[in-house]
Amino acid sequence: MKNNLIAIFLKPVRFHWKLGFLHSARLLLALGTAFSIGLLPSMARAQSALEVGANTTIYFSDTLNPLVWEDKEGNATLEQVRKRLSDFKPADTIGPIDPKSQYWVVQKLVNRIGENRDFIVDASRTDKGINWVRYQHFVVYPDGSSRELNGPYSQNVPLRMGDIDPYVFTLDTLLSRNPVFTLHKDSEVQLFSRLKSNSTYPAVHFALRLYDRTTYLELRKYGLYIEGILAGLLFALIISTWNNLFYKRDAVSVIYGIWLVLGWLQIMTMPIHDGQRLFEFFWVLDQGNIGILSASAFWVGLFGYLQIIFYVLFCRAFLGTYRHFPRFHLLTNIWIGLQAVQFFIGYFFEHELPPILLFIPLFLLTTAVLIGLLICSVVRYRRGLKAARFAIISLLFYLPFWLVFLLNLLNVVPINNYLPSSGLGLFVKGSFIAQAFAICFDAIIFNLGVQSRSRAIEKKLGVTVQAQKEAVENQNKILESTVQERTRELQTQHQALSDTHNLVVSSVNYASRLQRGQLPRAQRIHNRFASFATLWEPRDTIGGDLWWVSSSQRAGPFILAVADCTGHGVPGAMLSLLVSNSMERIYANSTEEDPAKALISLDHFVRTGLNQDRPDSESDDGCDAVVLRIDREKQTIEFAGAKIGLFQMTTQGQVVRHAVARCSLGYIDAIEQADKPQLSTISYASGDLFVIVTDGFTDQIGGLSEKKIAYGYRRLEFLLQKNRDLDAPILAQRMQADFKQWQGTEVRRDDVTAVVFRL
Repeated sequence: MKNNLIAIFLKPVRFHWKLGFLHSARLLLALGTAFSIGLLPSMARAQSALEVGANTTIYFSDTLNPLVWEDKEGNATLEQVRKRLSDFKPADTIGPIDPKSQYWVVQKLVNRIGENRDFIVDASRTDKGINWVRYQHFVVYPDGSSRELNGPYSQNVPLRMGDIDPYVFTLDTLLSRNPVFTLHKDSEVQLFSRLKSNSTYPAVHFALRLYDRTTYLELRKYGLYIEGILAGLLFALIISTWNNLFYKRDAVSVIYGIWLVLGWLQIMTMPIHDGQRLFEFFWVLDQGNIGILSASAFWVGLFGYLQIIFYVLFCRAFLGTYRHFPRFHLLTNIWIGLQAVQFFIGYFFEHELPPILLFIPLFLLTTAVLIGLLICSVVRYRRGLKAARFAIISLLFYLPFWLVFLLNLLNVVPINNYLPSSGLGLFVKGSFIAQAFAICFDAIIFNLGVQSRSRAIEKKLGVTVQAQKEAVENQNKILESTVQERTRELQTQHQALSDTHNLVVSSVNYASRLQRGQLPRAQRIHNRFASFATLWEPRDTIGGDLWWVSSSQRAGPFILAVADCTGHGVPGAMLSLLVSNSMERIYANSTEEDPAKALISLDHFVRTGLNQDRPDSESDDGCDAVVLRIDREKQTIEFAGAKIGLFQMTTQGQVVRHAVARCSLGYIDAIEQADKPQLSTISYASGDLFVIVTDGFTDQIGGLSEKKIAYGYRRLEFLLQKNRDLDAPILAQRMQADFKQWQGTEVRRDDVTAVVFRL
């Protein structure tokens, strides 16, 4: 009973004890959760300092400890950022870097070297190539004070290597392109960096490169030595190559010389150490911006693009891809166009295109082009072009360095980064110096290749000349043995030739009468001009010049045309007959067709009339022509010409030479759209004088001085100005007299035609 009473008494106690324990557990859990939540910001802000000691390399990066905050607005100040340290996150938790945002990076550094030491902060380049394009750095000291780090270029202070006085120069007086700060002995500082990427080559990480300034400046001079040796080697090749071009200007050597110059400029402007220091002996590149990048980045990119383009152009010319590999040649043309598009997009436009879509296809195509050139080199070598072995060696050397450069741009750590960070490996592991080595090596190899190719061509020419010489000697022997026999035959044939000559002369004279008969008669000219005259003088009795006037039986505007056909003599006369018949065909029913369309129709009729529109054509002939559609009621002239112009002398005494298209008609090659004759409308006043001449008039060599020159357009314009008041027949006589005086004893070069008229 007693035990039962005790149990009954303790039952509520046990109940309350269990309830209290449950409440206590819940309370402890809540407190623990709140405590842990409260500690999370502190845990997120926990940051270790990078210790800089005696074993730290010349340049280094903190890849483990940086904290990052994304400033999407882009207007936060340092003081605001320091108050928001709780918002910073570890760098490896930040997703793809957004070129539209700004980022604040904070890292801690502690000096364990045992002495004060200066350090350079470089956000422009990392182990993976170009990183950030806009940056600003601040140092926060243990006492809470801060200082902004500014290099001279952010203050627009010019600096050239050539401005340094070596007699008063010390490391303390040398300005640095990048910000410099002092890390005191056993002291810890915070380094805040405000960074912004661009859309073309977006940054991929936040590990900024730091340099031990004193050691680095000592190292930099050796980099200048290497860069100077490579640039000097290229410069020597440039002098040698361009000197040879004065004597031998083949296309391969010219393109090679241009590529050498571009390679030299690329080496001179490469940011090997702390900027383009070697080029700064002459000119400071890093002042202002060009496009969306700094001037230095623009020039490096420009020369880089041009260098690889001309490298491919040279390889193409060296291997003769246009003839031997036409499809691959077309592929390289497409590649060159894409290179230009990529350059302008990447250097002049902010965009949101993913780099993998904008650049990866072209980089892969570049690799394909280089491999294709290597295959072409092997094929050409196997076909007998021994000089192609130099292209094989060059491309086998160039390809690995291109792949190293490509891996850098793709933000993949290349093989060269595994080289030792000491000695020559320290220089070679940089992608820019690797490019410089590749350019110089290829320049030497291809210099040998160009010389080998030239020697092969000269040897082949020598063999050809010797063979021709032997053939000529053998032919002379044969000729000497047959001279007597031929003499007898010639005596027999002389009489036959004399008879044939007389027959030909009589035929030509008869053809001359026929050709003169096809020229317009007086009734086609009557009442159409105030005065009219022509000069028609074939060089060889008959010729290829003609002038043509539409039938006088049609009312309204009428047509005047002048043509100069290919050749002289019988061929020219036959072609002139085709042109005359074509003009009759064009204006058979009416004179409504404008001169520009008439010239196009004439081009078609001549081409088809000679079967030059067929692939098996045996001729390639045509004509130059001018067509005038004269409307006397409106006092206008519709005018179109193909290499034959029109001179107009106004009543005010002004000579106007109307321009024409620089094309010819009827030839196998069709006229390009941009070169087709254009229609012009000329207004004239009553009494205006017009003159049309063929090139046989203006191109005739002569003159009174010892130096013989062409008659030319200026002399003709002066003659027209001097005789502007004369009627057409008298002016034509003056033109003929002046022309013959100018020709003197010189041989007539071409058929001569001139048409002079007043309206």
